[in-house]
Amino acid sequence: MPLLAIVFALSASHAGAEDGQMMLAPLPPGRPFDLDLPAKAAMPAIVVPPPAAPVLAPVPVAEQADTPPAPNSPAVTEPDEDEGPEWPKLTPGQKAGAEPAFDPDEKPDRPGISTDPGTSTACLPQSLKSILGKIADKYGAVKVTSTWRPPWRARRGSYHKRCEAMDFRVPGVRPRVVLDYARSLPEVGGHKVYWNGLIHIDTGPRRPW
Repeated sequence: MPLLAIVFALSASHAGAEDGQMMLAPLPPGRPFDLDLPAKAAMPAIVVPPPAAPVLAPVPVAEQADTPPAPNSPAVTEPDEDEGPEWPKLTPGQKAGAEPAFDPDEKPDRPGISTDPGTSTACLPQSLKSILGKIADKYGAVKVTSTWRPPWRARRGSYHKRCEAMDFRVPGVRPRVVLDYARSLPEVGGHKVYWNGLIHIDTGPRRPW
């Protein structure tokens, strides 16, 4: 619509309004709507990749060395002796080859078989109980210091883990004298005297170490 016509229509409308008459104003020109505009390109679909498989770190060589060997491995067949921090090979100030430590004036707590606190002879096989009885009969008394031990306190091949070994001493008697007597008993298997004066006997093959 020409600009002059629009001005004229507005003037007429204003004049008609003053005369009290209703007049319709012309509609504005049409305009394109959003739906008439060209559609935008569709966004590509978002693809989430599957989670990657976890990568296992290689086991350090030091940890591989701590893996327990197979049952038939030669490393399993180690001595079944029980020497360790609490079983010194020599007492302080003692020279190699010296007499194991003992107190010649020590008196037994009571005659017969006695045990240290926390030690029991109930689990011992009859052969070891028989040995204790014979030693007690000969020397009057025997003090048992260790029988069964839990795995964390015994070596891998120790007979103590099966309660088939015992450590003991005879108060006031030289340990080597007691061991010599024990060797004369046919039921004695493994035997040893430690440098702290304790004597070890087990049900294994007859052998010293």
